Amino acid sequence: MEEVSVYDYSTPVHRVLLEPNLMAGIGIVPAMLISIITIVLMNIISVWCAIVGILLFVAAKMICKNDPYALTIIFDRLMAPDLWRAD
Repeated sequence: MEEVSVYDYSTPVHRVLLEPNLMAGIGIVPAMLISIITIVLMNIISVWCAIVGILLFVAAKMICKNDPYALTIIFDRLMAPDLWRAD
């Protein structure tokens, strides 16, 4: 008698569960950061700063073309502390 393994069972996984959680084609954190920067610039300088937001979005979209998590990973690495303290 063979042993029963986890690999003997299968269940369908819907494609939606495998797709990354994106906002307009880029990660949620970069999209929110671009949105906030655009809104602040529009309030401080002028409405024409919306062009800067569009350019930032296009650049982010080009970076995330092959890897949707590229900007999210970059932001995580930038926010990681350089020095880990052992208290």
